[in-house]
Formats: sequence, C-alpha cells, structure tokens
Amino acid sequence: KVCNEPLTTIEKQRIAVIFILMFFVIFFWSAFEQAGSSLTLFADQSLDRTINIFGWTYTVPTAMFQSLNPFFIVLFGPVFSKLWVKLSTAKMEPSTVHKFVWGLSLLALGFVLMVFAVLTYEKSGPVTMLWLIAVYLFHTLGELCLSPVGSSMVTKLAPARFVSMLIGVYFLANFAANLLGGLFAGNYDAMNHKLFFMIPVATASGAAILLLILSRPIRKWMHGVH
Repeated sequence: KVCNEPLTTIEKQRIAVIFILMFFVIFFWSAFEQAGSSLTLFADQSLDRTINIFGWTYTVPTAMFQSLNPFFIVLFGPVFSKLWVKLSTAKMEPSTVHKFVWGLSLLALGFVLMVFAVLTYEKSGPVTMLWLIAVYLFHTLGELCLSPVGSSMVTKLAPARFVSMLIGVYFLANFAANLLGGLFAGNYDAMNHKLFFMIPVATASGAAILLLILSRPIRKWMHGVH
C-alpha cells in the first residue's frame, strides 16, 4: 500500500538526481577499472620492475601492483573521513556533486600521468614504477571522493519505501561501467598507447566539467540533501 502511493514532486526530482549521477558514475568506473586490464598490461610490458639494493635484485610481480589501491584506501580512508567532518564543522564541506567532480578530476589527472609515462617509455624504454604508483594514488583519492559518497547519496535521496530498490538500480551503473571498461581495454594492444590513455583523460575530465556546469540545478533538485 505504501509503495503504491504517488511520488511527490520533490521525491521525483531526488530520484532524477540519482539517475543523473549514475550517468557520471559510468565515466568514473569504466576508466578506473583499467587497473586490472590496461594498467596491468602496461606494468607487465613497459615498466622497470627491478629493485636493486646493495647487489640484491628483486623483480616486482606485475600482480603486486593490484595491492596499491587497497593499501591507499586503508591509508587515506580515515584521513578523508576526518577531513569531511572537519570541513562540515567549519561549514566548508563540498556538496555531493562537487565531490563527484573532484573524483572525476583526480581520475583524469592519473591518466594524464599515464600519457607522460607512455611518452617517457617511447623515448627511453621501461619507466620507473613511481609513475604507476602515482597513478594508483590519484585514482584511489578520486575513488574516496566518489564511491562512499555515491552510496550514501542514494540512501539519502531515495524515498524510504524505495531505498533498497534504488541502491540496486544504482549499482547497474557499475555493471555498465565494467562492461564498457572491458570493451575499451580490449583495444590496448591495437591502439597507440598514448592515444589509448588520452581517451579516459578526455572522458573523465569532460564528465567533470559537464557535472560542474550542471551542479547548480542538480543541487536544487536535491532539496537540501548534500
């Protein structure tokens, strides 16, 4: 009976915001998930993974770079939690929309580094691991701006009777993103690598700019939920 009650105008607008932000989430995760595909191939083929300390030599396994993201999450997760609380206390906390913009921007910045890493590789051969470590750092910082905020946003914006359903719908964006990311990664060996990594730079930064432009009407439709 409760679920059959008509939605109010405010509820409709808040649900619309969820779907709008889902669209931008696709741009984020389709690029972010290159970590397990194209970035791993770059690590395997174009990275100098040798550590030499006082004659002791060790080659870092390619798969080990997958531990960087969870490591940075554990390291910086508490920092971001405290940062948002302090900014909220000072009435300076960015809105949910602006956190999404930051997330997309940091993701794009990480891929800018990948473009320069490719250029360095083309000029002088295998590049230092610091390039990829920095990329994973920026991507993880972007994830911390967007991922937990997005899930929280759905629970706050969704009408109480539709919270569970809309959380499930929200994760359809992850499905679409992973599908697109996989299809895109399949072109890694066939494309010029500089051009390949310029594409997520363009899509993530373009999405960030568009979302920033739309931030005012989106925040208006959120009706105080930030």
